[in-house]
Order: sequence, then C-alpha cells, then structure tokens
Amino acid sequence: MIVTPNKIQSWIDKKKEFTVIDIRPANIQNNNPILGLKYISADENSIPNIKNDSIFVCQYGLVTEGLIIEKKLLNSYSLLGGSDAWNEFYKKNADLSHYSRQMILPDFGIEGQKKILNSSIAIIGMGGLGCPAAQSLIISGIGRLVIVDGDKVELSNLHRQPLFNKDDVGLSKVEISKSKLNDLNKTAIIDTYNCYITQSNGLEILKNVDIIIDATDNFQSRINIDKVSKLLKIPMIYGGLYKYEGHVSIFNYKDGPSYNEVFPYSNKDIDSCDNSGTMGVISSIIGNFQALEAIKVVLGIDDHLSGKLLIYDAITHDINKIEL
Repeated sequence: MIVTPNKIQSWIDKKKEFTVIDIRPANIQNNNPILGLKYISADENSIPNIKNDSIFVCQYGLVTEGLIIEKKLLNSYSLLGGSDAWNEFYKKNADLSHYSRQMILPDFGIEGQKKILNSSIAIIGMGGLGCPAAQSLIISGIGRLVIVDGDKVELSNLHRQPLFNKDDVGLSKVEISKSKLNDLNKTAIIDTYNCYITQSNGLEILKNVDIIIDATDNFQSRINIDKVSKLLKIPMIYGGLYKYEGHVSIFNYKDGPSYNEVFPYSNKDIDSCDNSGTMGVISSIIGNFQALEAIKVVLGIDDHLSGKLLIYDAITHDINKIEL
C-alpha cells in the first residue's frame, strides 16, 4: 500500500498512531534526515516487528513499495516519493503560527522563518555557552541542530548550564541535552556526537551544517574548530568568557579574519572558566548573543560581527566593538 505526505499529515492531525521506518543507508539518513517525524532506522533484511501501522521510507519510494510486496508485510505503507517528497511537503506546510511574534518583525516574515526551519547549526560544547545558545535556537524553530561534547554532567556545571539538574550528574551532556531540547521543539532534528572535536572528526561531523557555534572553553578546541571552519568554508561564531567579561565574534565569514589570526596564542592559566571563574548569568548572555548572530547569518542580515569583536562588561553593562 502507498501513503502520500498529505495522508500522513492527516494522520498526525487525527493523532493516529503509526511508526516510521527509514531503510536508507546510515550516511544518507545522517546527511538528509526526515524532517518533523520521529522514526526508527532499519535494514531491508532485518525489519522490526511493529504492531501498529508502519510507514517505510526510502529515498524516492520505489524500494519500499517492492519490499512490502516481497515480504508480504501487513499494515505497512510505502511513502510515495520517499523522504525527498516528505521533506519538501514538510517545508512547504509546516505550522509556523507559534513563531508569529518573530515573523511580524520587519524583513523577517514567513520567508525568514522558513530559512530558520531549513537551516542546520552545530554547537560545539554543551556548557555555559552551548546550553543557552541551543535553547534559544531550538525555540526559534531551527530545523536541525548538531551538538558535540564528550563531557558528562558535573555538579559544578549546574549554576550556569540550565539544561541540567542534579539527577543528570554523571550522564552524557549531549544525550541529556537532546532529550530536553526535543521537549521544547519536537519536530527539530537533533544529532548528537558524544566526543570532543578534532580536526579529523570535525571535517566529517560538520560537513553538512550551515553555521558552527564555538561554545568551548579551551584554546586547542577553538583552533580545531577554526581550521575546520576555514576548510569547509562555514562561518564560526565564537564566544568567550573571562571573569565578568564576555566576547563574541564571527570568524571565517564575509572576508573576515579567522580565530587564529585574532588570537594567535593563548594564556593557558586563564584559558578556561575552571581557572578564571564565571557567573551563570554572564554565560547565558554571551550564549544568547551567539545564537542571535547565528540567526542573523541565516537570515542574511548584513549588520553582523564578522570583522568585529564585541566585548561585554557585566559590571558596567558597557558594550564595546573593536574592528579587527
């Protein structure tokens, strides 16, 4: 049996229970995920036993139709046109009404919201900067979020990393983050990588994103992100904290400099907040500045921080912008 994207949407509206099974190769699933639907991955030769109606998805809808006939699968449907047809339908018909307050902004509108929906942003580091940046992006309607961090939640994280609580201590930051972010936006695709970023894995992890947010707190990670950003020609949105001060800039974008050109060396004694200290309020401000710059890049707003370093003083609330 065949099911159309319109029919699936009617099932969703009627709260009909069904299971989506994606049989595409893993690399295709990672590069082109099914938008707005929860799904499980399977292989043609190992079909899971599902009690309710099942929708099988391949790239164009041809393989799944033959699979259902060959294996005589009951209560099973092949998605007409495959994942490509569904993703196109979803982008055109997604309910954007709960973003109405940002869509009424000048030069934003429905087209701006669709740009956000169709964008893919990576956040490297789910700490004091990454948590608030991820929250703001996910509730803004981002289509795909890639989060990368090899850390586990520690008790000392809780005052500045609002996605976590005491019950999460000892657990993977990226897995806890995914669960809580999906509670805020159930249609967003969230890919997790429980690892630290390097130049080699970064090229693979980040190759299909539009923007990289650097939410790390050490020099070597930033150098790795900077090199990957330059090689892949993907803008890097930098955020840094030092005591009562925060920095934000965009590197490798619109003829602007790279991170390494602006910060050619690091003072390792003050490199991280473990040594210099920080307040949760300040990290939330800077993380949200990074999210805002990411949205501006997605929307094509020309007044951005490429070629500039924003310095925020939390004591005086002074904001200075230095030309780089």
